[in-house]
Amino acid sequence: MIGTLAPVTIRQRAGTYALTPASGVSLTAIAEHQALLRGSGIDWGCGTGCLAIVAAKISAVEAVVGLDSSELDVRVAAENAAVNGVDGKTTFLHADSYHPNTRQGREALVMLRGKVDFVLANPPASRGDDGFSFRREVLTGAREFLKGEAVVLVQISIQYSQKRIDLLTQIPGFRYAGCLATTPWVPFDQDRSDLRQHLVDYAAEEWRGGLDYTFGDPRNCGRTFIDARTALDLFRQTGMSPLSQWQVHLFRYERGSSG
Repeated sequence: MIGTLAPVTIRQRAGTYALTPASGVSLTAIAEHQALLRGSGIDWGCGTGCLAIVAAKISAVEAVVGLDSSELDVRVAAENAAVNGVDGKTTFLHADSYHPNTRQGREALVMLRGKVDFVLANPPASRGDDGFSFRREVLTGAREFLKGEAVVLVQISIQYSQKRIDLLTQIPGFRYAGCLATTPWVPFDQDRSDLRQHLVDYAAEEWRGGLDYTFGDPRNCGRTFIDARTALDLFRQTGMSPLSQWQVHLFRYERGSSG
């Protein structure tokens, strides 16, 4: 059961993680803040469709379009929507960000320009930079589709730091409206190969002179903070994973605003 919404059944494709802290907190944010969602929405990077499907369960939501770069995930998402009885309110498109890979998909998305009430996003970390590029891309690309007053709910874990979140408000039209949901301190699990690589990448970004990251110190249950370089050294010396909090943040969009 997700909040007060009806139960959902989500089938994951082989080789992917089931309910992660990131997806769990995203579902919690939708369930606890249903009043924010109405009309038409986009689920950016929809994966196997859980956010779009839960949003489609909200009576005020009329339609949700899911976008994902994995053609297999798009097919699984459509199957999950049918199992959960919301296939009539959801569409899933194979796309690179906001750019569908088929003519039919492009035509469908063009019809949404200036008509979208909300965007949901649980992006992965990007590679080769500070890990935050997909979050910036979610907001930048959304501007083409959002109505004059709309909302974006985006998962941003605490290690990225408030400074990076604040910089998102430099994207024209957006105003930061706070954190909607958060997990407690949980391990940034270094037994997961993807999170282990992310920590290496974050430390490299700090060594290049980028903004520091913010992890909870596992030696005192997160009562103090450590940066990525310290977290990586600590893991290599002790095997202790640093701590993080997965969170969903709200951005309000006003067309014509300078941000």
